Amino acid sequence: MIKTALIIVDVQYDFLPPDGSLAVPDGQAVLPVIQDLLDKTKWDWPVIIASQDYHPSGHISFASSHPPNEAFSKKTIRDARGKEYEQTLWPDHCVQGTKGAEIDSSVRGALELWGGTVKVVRKGTHLRLEAYSAFEGYITEATTTELVRYLRSMEVEKVAIVGLATDFCVLQTALSALSASFETTIIAPAVRGISEADTNEAFDKLKSLGGKIIGRQGTSWEQELRAWA
Repeated sequence: MIKTALIIVDVQYDFLPPDGSLAVPDGQAVLPVIQDLLDKTKWDWPVIIASQDYHPSGHISFASSHPPNEAFSKKTIRDARGKEYEQTLWPDHCVQGTKGAEIDSSVRGALELWGGTVKVVRKGTHLRLEAYSAFEGYITEATTTELVRYLRSMEVEKVAIVGLATDFCVLQTALSALSASFETTIIAPAVRGISEADTNEAFDKLKSLGGKIIGRQGTSWEQELRAWA
């Protein structure tokens, strides 16, 4: 039997309206869909991964770390690995130990019902390394911290991805999954991006590389997901 993992990306207060410091427009709309996906009377996920942006104060991606640059401007920087690249500078967000870094309470409560099926992946924890993909993070309280290795140890072949934001961490997580040879889908009603255009561009990119988008055209995503998973 093919095993499918559910990956929930960054459903944290700082990415949620109305008060998140880096809120994704309409981000709260993903919550009821994700809660539905976590309903144990409907679904039987063998593995659930919940990723969490978890930055130290002064993180390399924060505009406040590069004065006088402002949030959403771009700057060429060199990270801890010596890689030079253009970084979009963000408002401080998901700082370790703050409310904004916490996973939404309704999602967290639903996850707790799944017990050991759930693993939390924290990313962006290094002061001078940016990380968008959940596959760049580490699993807390696990025997192995590498997500690809863990999923393979659990005999997972497919991943279904939901969360925030479509055009950044969701897309990068999906691309990482494809690169690791997992069959990959994004569940459209359970993601939101910075704009509709950016979301559609992310969907098109994933499809062009062999990924799948479920529920994009307002179709019955549950039926489509069951057929795929």
